[in-house]
Amino acid sequence: MKKHTVAFSALVLFHIATASAVTSNPIQKDILARAHEAKTGVIVAVTDRGKVAADTAWLLSAQIKQDNSYAPLLLVLKPEDRESKLKTLNLSENSLPALIYYDRHGREISRVVGALPAPRIKQEKFNSKDENVS
Repeated sequence: MKKHTVAFSALVLFHIATASAVTSNPIQKDILARAHEAKTGVIVAVTDRGKVAADTAWLLSAQIKQDNSYAPLLLVLKPEDRESKLKTLNLSENSLPALIYYDRHGREISRVVGALPAPRIKQEKFNSKDENVS
């Protein structure tokens, strides 16, 4: 019985240490908070500033429109903390913009790097909205 108690205590301490290490990062805390609030999980869109941020936001909204059980999180990188956030999210300089999908527990499901909407698709979406308004 004593061996089981020691093993269980060690397991609990390991999970506490792992959880605190994972959630010590502000980005991970935001992802976990959003993931717990959502039905399915969270989609994190990571991008640089400028026009690419607007395109990435549009892409994120299109993803949410397809499946609104995911919570959106747009992360626009500032130059001063760009490198550290890329490292935290395990992204390279060339992989932006990126969409990263997490489940309700904050575990990564999949990712799409270099994700930008094609201009033709974007234009068709806007045109279909105009037709619906008339």
